[in-house]
Amino acid sequence: MIINHKTLNNSFWSYLFVIVIGLVAGIITRLTDFFPNGDLWSFSSIATLFGFWIVTTTLIIYFSSSNINAAINSFLYLFAMSFSFYISEYILGVFFPQFDNGGFRWNLFQLYSILSLFCGVVGFVLYFWNRDGKIGSILYALPIGALLAETAGVFVCLYNNKTFLFQFVFNALSVILLGLWFYKKSKYKLIYVATCLAVCLAGYFFFYRPFL
Repeated sequence: MIINHKTLNNSFWSYLFVIVIGLVAGIITRLTDFFPNGDLWSFSSIATLFGFWIVTTTLIIYFSSSNINAAINSFLYLFAMSFSFYISEYILGVFFPQFDNGGFRWNLFQLYSILSLFCGVVGFVLYFWNRDGKIGSILYALPIGALLAETAGVFVCLYNNKTFLFQFVFNALSVILLGLWFYKKSKYKLIYVATCLAVCLAGYFFFYRPFL
């Protein structure tokens, strides 16, 4: 049985809301480039790491009303974010030298548009976490484990280079709040914890560790 949260649905206004959220997220993360690059807080690096996108996309999937709705919402959110992110860069580049002014970066926009489609598929699959059974506990753990892996990588950067403090605080708080929330919703707690740890270790050593 699938639990229907019905916060987001298949209506025009619901999809428009998701698009607007994506557009706003893209603009805000683009504007963080006004902050210094590589300082302690590293506000300018919010969009370049995955923590913010993991958390926000996970919440959009959770509050969707079906697998298809979760897939469409995930795609629309990330596609709108990518569009506003790069169009904002293009417009700001006309007035501010710290932004790239070599024109609209179609290559990156196309790349992230394709990734948005992939994330739509991920959203479709993750929505099965609402089913009773072990698979639901495993699916609940996947984004938390990925977030844990990035938190570990960011902590290493913070310790060694005195950077990414904001990302570490955001990720750590998100792991605690979202992790406990999903822990309570998981029917098989041990499987949930074990999957979180397995995904965290795999993500850290195979994805983050080589770049540290």
